[in-house]
Amino acid sequence: MFKVKILFVGPTESGKTVLANFLSDTTENVGGEYRPTKGARILEFESQLEGSGDKTCDVELWDCSGDFRFESCWPALMKDCSGVVVIFNPDVPSHLKEIETWFSMFISTQSLQDKQCLLVAHHKPGSEVEERRLHLASNLSRLQLIHSNLEEEPEDVRHAFFRYLGNVVTAMTESREREEMSIIT
Repeated sequence: MFKVKILFVGPTESGKTVLANFLSDTTENVGGEYRPTKGARILEFESQLEGSGDKTCDVELWDCSGDFRFESCWPALMKDCSGVVVIFNPDVPSHLKEIETWFSMFISTQSLQDKQCLLVAHHKPGSEVEERRLHLASNLSRLQLIHSNLEEEPEDVRHAFFRYLGNVVTAMTESREREEMSIIT
């Protein structure tokens, strides 16, 4: 059984909490109103790894606040993380620039492989979903990008996330094997 710690990061009001609740099958009565996350929320669940037969993993999904006043907490949140998901709203022009900051704060500072990172363009309910080619900075364009629309294709989002989890576990396994080989040799 693998244990993975995945951080959900990104600008405020990008949909991190909605996605975290959906993927972990957590329901909250929020009445539809926006309530910003304070610091971080940790959601724990078990996931079947796609394409791995009967292998499962324990997932700690850390839903991190998009408010920079919690920046002093970020090093503690990043400790021992297995992967980072940067979530943004493609309908908010400033988010495309802001995700560069999130990339540099959470991904560049970690020794994560590209397959341990994921970009999610989260389309909010009622938005005109247009999966257009987004103009991402070069460091972001090498990461996998998925479009999330929970109204139209919720199961596609779930499957894409679980495929990503499989990539994270593969990267962790390969890293562990390299480490063990370096000890032996």
